[in-house]
Amino acid sequence: MTRTTRTLCTAAAWLTLAPVAALAQNVTIYGLFDAAVRQANNAGNPRGTLTTMDDGIFTGSRLGFRGREDLGGGLSAVFTLESGFDPSTGQSLQGTPAGDYGQTTAPTRFWGREVHAGLRSSWGGVTVGRQYTVAHAMAARFQPQGNPNSTAHSLFSSHHVPRQDNMLRVDARVAGIDVVASHTFGEQASGSANGAWAVSVGHVGRGFAVGGYVQQLKNLAGTETRDIVGLGGNVRLHQALALFGGAMQRSSAVSPQENTAWTLGANIELADAVTLSVAHYNDTQSGSAALDGRRQVSWVTASVRFSRRSDVYAVIDTNVVEGGYAKPAFMATKGSQTGLVVGLRHRF
Repeated sequence: MTRTTRTLCTAAAWLTLAPVAALAQNVTIYGLFDAAVRQANNAGNPRGTLTTMDDGIFTGSRLGFRGREDLGGGLSAVFTLESGFDPSTGQSLQGTPAGDYGQTTAPTRFWGREVHAGLRSSWGGVTVGRQYTVAHAMAARFQPQGNPNSTAHSLFSSHHVPRQDNMLRVDARVAGIDVVASHTFGEQASGSANGAWAVSVGHVGRGFAVGGYVQQLKNLAGTETRDIVGLGGNVRLHQALALFGGAMQRSSAVSPQENTAWTLGANIELADAVTLSVAHYNDTQSGSAALDGRRQVSWVTASVRFSRRSDVYAVIDTNVVEGGYAKPAFMATKGSQTGLVVGLRHRF
């Protein structure tokens, strides 16, 4: 057999096996581009009216790869690689210049939104890597637009931390109940520092979803432990009306700070392609005269869909921060802030 013949035979063999490999493994490339222009008062330095182009208000921009390989016997290998980016500059997002509470120090991240692999079957699955916290996933059920991507429009995420590194996550469905547990390896010599664990239990029924979670996080120095408990859900009262609500309590082992937060919201289908969403958040902080304070967030957003993949939206929002509650970075001074947003979103 000549060298040319061997080459042709090898190529023919690869062409024969390629369809089999394609059937065994399925890889999806997906993404979302969400750019929003927001104008807000009581912002910037010095205090004034500031206009910015930001990543999406409710859904962050991303590029991702998701794969699944059938291993036989109902078992599959899965992976997710998802990169977040700022649509106004192209800069990668989700970096953590100073790691803490389950996140390592990483000033920049390319796969900052998610990067994990695992095994799945009909009963559930196991995944390892950088993942959303169990509390973050469950709290999305409490809010009409899930967990908002913008810090000016969200509240729960600041307490439970959206993502953690080095996480082992196990989920299962038992008698219609979804049970999820996670353990985050702090990777510190001082025992469980920067580590975390969480458990959630939920149920999705016909026209409703409920759930609760317990989460414990330790800081990077190993000197503080944060405990969080949350409960809530949503119910669809009509094809055009869904209501959302939930509550959360945060406490610490060392710090006297305690936070009790709640939210109420609704999605209203005004027309086939128009959705109106409203939400109000209240976070009351206590523990000492210096800590006592409150933050309130309210927003109204309307989305007009051109297609299943493309829409435009507008948002009106207000933030009020009082007393010993820490000033958010998006405000120039404590007090009140009002923002107006126009956004464009496309999924692919």
